[in-house]
Amino acid sequence: MGIEYVSFRENIDTGGPLGRVLIVIIGAIAELERNLIIQRVRAGMRRARLGGQHIGRQPQALDNAAIQRDRCQGQSLRQIAKGHRISTATVRRVLSERPPQVLDKTA
Repeated sequence: MGIEYVSFRENIDTGGPLGRVLIVIIGAIAELERNLIIQRVRAGMRRARLGGQHIGRQPQALDNAAIQRDRCQGQSLRQIAKGHRISTATVRRVLSERPPQVLDKTA
């Protein structure tokens, strides 16, 4: 496209060969720094895991008994999810862990 960058303050001109080399060197240094940051973060996470710390999001606190009770009362999965402010997939997972007990209405 023929676009050139000229900075008077830093005295950078990418129009010539020295300016293009400078851009390549700056790019290489930026990539090196990015890789070093990734390496340090992974090392820190590994150290935290070995120290027994939990990495990531905390599990959501659910009232499994209330979800089971709502399902036994005939509520749909969507109604239960909306009432407990969770997804329908989470409702399905909770219900699959322990299927709801069918209430005996003859007694």
